[in-house]
Amino acid sequence: MRKKQIAVIDVGSSKITVIIGERGVNKTFLIKGRKEYLYDGFSDGDFFDQANVKRILFSAAEFISGLMKKEDARIFIGVPGEFTKVYVKSSQISFSYKKRITDADVDALFDAAFVPSTAEYSLINRSAIVYELDDYRRLANPIGSTSEILKGKLSFILCSNSFISIFKNTLKGAGFGDVECVSTTLAEIMYLIEPDVRDRIAMLLDVGYITSTFSLVQGDGILYQRSFPFGGGFITAALTQKFGLDFSVAEELKRKVNLSAVNGKDYGLIALSDNSYHDADAARIAVKESLDGLCEEIEKSIDDSGYKIPEYVPLFVTGGGILYLRGAKEHISNRTGLTVEAIAPKVPLMDKPTESSALSLLNLTFTD
Repeated sequence: MRKKQIAVIDVGSSKITVIIGERGVNKTFLIKGRKEYLYDGFSDGDFFDQANVKRILFSAAEFISGLMKKEDARIFIGVPGEFTKVYVKSSQISFSYKKRITDADVDALFDAAFVPSTAEYSLINRSAIVYELDDYRRLANPIGSTSEILKGKLSFILCSNSFISIFKNTLKGAGFGDVECVSTTLAEIMYLIEPDVRDRIAMLLDVGYITSTFSLVQGDGILYQRSFPFGGGFITAALTQKFGLDFSVAEELKRKVNLSAVNGKDYGLIALSDNSYHDADAARIAVKESLDGLCEEIEKSIDDSGYKIPEYVPLFVTGGGILYLRGAKEHISNRTGLTVEAIAPKVPLMDKPTESSALSLLNLTFTD
């Protein structure tokens, strides 16, 4: 029997990535095809150039159909946090006698908790933060346990219908009938963060090029999520504005700055490919000032969540926005007082934060 192949479309804030793969051994992946499309991105829950997104999707459909039969293809779209809303609900169902909990009982618990009724958003994922039985036992998975009562603290993720319409309608117009939207953030927490870490509580920050998403997670669910406009492109723009540079020159300058050096102690110059030279100390200060904006957003997200985060809980950071900057983690840690750790897929040759979202989505589809 041939292994099932799945196509994943990862929607980032600077590029859309298409991956076709199979599950390999030891939870690795066999990548059959991959293609990336640069584009203008999105902000405030809307794409800057919707027509171009549709053109990219038609091109992606052509790429996928070259490797998979349309009638057999399953396409999963990764929805960025910018286009989603998270709701946390408590639910309880009772039985007339003590019984063994089944999958159907768990489905009934979710159904009793939340039925979305909005013209703007639709349910795409639901998962449990924790379950509880009649003897007050709290479980990550109640299937097979015996109880007269099943309680749950449950997380529901809704996606903007405008996003769903763009992707599903365009791909269906290209001949693909089996298209599903899933939360990129949920995929990342399930793949990147170990279950025992999630069971306590965990923080994940995915920093992209022009947008970032902070998530507070527990168990298999998202407790709180907030997206905001900040990414690596914002730092480049700050350098462009401060030093009057072309964007490409500012991007190169940003990538050569060492934030770990001490301000005022480095009187050297940074040489760029256009034969220009720039003061290393001034550039470092400008990058740090821009990163301070990210630190403020992190602090605001934690405050807005309403949860008290234990001091031992680290902030996991992933995505391609800032982790390539030398000293970025240390600066964020010093500024916020948090322990900051980079997190990425544990896959040979693909163990980079830039691969987190795409491989997490691929993993989620096979897990489901």
